Amino acid sequence: MSEMQAQSAGAERRDSPPTVVLSLDFEMRWGCYDKLGLDREAYRENLENVREVVPALLKLFSERNIRATWATVGALACQDWEEYFRRAPATPCYEDTALRFSEQYAELDPEGHLHFAPHLVRAIHETPGQELGTHTFSHIFMREPGITAEDVDADLAAVVALWKERFGIEPRSLVFPRNQHSFIERILSTPIRVWRGNETPWYHECTDAGTNKIFPRSLRLLDALNPMVRRASCMDGAMNRASLFFRANLPEALWGLHLSRIRGELKALGPGQIFHLWWHPHNLGADGALRMARVERVLDLIANGCQNGRRVSRSMGDLVH
Repeated sequence: MSEMQAQSAGAERRDSPPTVVLSLDFEMRWGCYDKLGLDREAYRENLENVREVVPALLKLFSERNIRATWATVGALACQDWEEYFRRAPATPCYEDTALRFSEQYAELDPEGHLHFAPHLVRAIHETPGQELGTHTFSHIFMREPGITAEDVDADLAAVVALWKERFGIEPRSLVFPRNQHSFIERILSTPIRVWRGNETPWYHECTDAGTNKIFPRSLRLLDALNPMVRRASCMDGAMNRASLFFRANLPEALWGLHLSRIRGELKALGPGQIFHLWWHPHNLGADGALRMARVERVLDLIANGCQNGRRVSRSMGDLVH
């Protein structure tokens, strides 16, 4: 892109209407294996109920004409372990061996019920307004010692090949596993044209895998409950920063504060600004009726603003078309 084209694109973004972007990190057990290890029952309710959560979310989005990006682990589209091992490149040689994918996970879940959901991936692809993005092929961690550029290239090549073969598309949007953004030049040498960045405060950058950083996590929670915070932002090259992680699991009193934060963000949204809300489908896998009701309440806030012209709903991919 020339300097003149870049300036024109920047001006167009600044003049664009207030925008709401939703992105969902669709990962099932791929996103948790380093934490769950070989405990087959850990977090099982949340993971299994994703099979009901995804269709319910697609229905809610469709009814309200809300567009969303589903940052999907490529492996979820595989039919079974045989296909996964045929397609997947070797796991990166992380220095922390707990981060390396183990073939024992296949023995733990031989039917692949916690690891594969090709029918859900297809349902996302076939639902109007929903973008099938990527969360890498095997949920690789790009800031962990031991990973290489070759690992990143091989992983993304695997998901691009699968998306083209199975759905006739190439992924344009990427969410980095554990929000560990890195290897940007290599990422943008693929069909990917937009990626989700982190919120600006330092405690949103503490994304090391395999750790339990209580202090940064506590600060992120307090941040999410502060109704005065505003984190909408504009596009920064190929990056669109997250504004807020949606927390449907809060006790009622804290939920009220979180909802006030979301309502305030939407009300304050100005031209060229993007409010980017994100979560994981498995976050809604327990206490489903309450949590889905909270999702519906937030979606109604978004949809009402879109219907009266105060804002527009876009996927991540829409930002770079």
